[in-house]
Amino acid sequence: MTTKTLRPLTQEEEKLLRWILEHGSDEAKSYLPQLEGMQAESSCTCGCPSISLVVHIDAAEIVGAKDRIVADLSGQAPERVTLGVLLFQDNGRLSELEFYPYDDAGKFSLPTIESLAPFETSEPTA
Repeated sequence: MTTKTLRPLTQEEEKLLRWILEHGSDEAKSYLPQLEGMQAESSCTCGCPSISLVVHIDAAEIVGAKDRIVADLSGQAPERVTLGVLLFQDNGRLSELEFYPYDDAGKFSLPTIESLAPFETSEPTA
């Protein structure tokens, strides 16, 4: 059994999360302060880059969230794998950034920011 350990976000993870929040709904934008001091841990055993998020903010800064899903996007990893991207919150705190391939793709890395689009209208570029 592998022990999961908290770590700071990588620069790539932080850049991706910031982009998702800045380019999302007004509710998504309200989560931006939660990036400060955020930590992560791997949340998947399949080898994908999905991470659980740990937010360190005061209770006064918790967002009055409506939906559990903050963002639902589609994108493409550098390995030319088309991915779904979901950002979740629980009780007003960002909680997980999940990536899943649309087909059995094996290992893949984070999607490129340039390829991200809302899920319902996305057509990721090759």
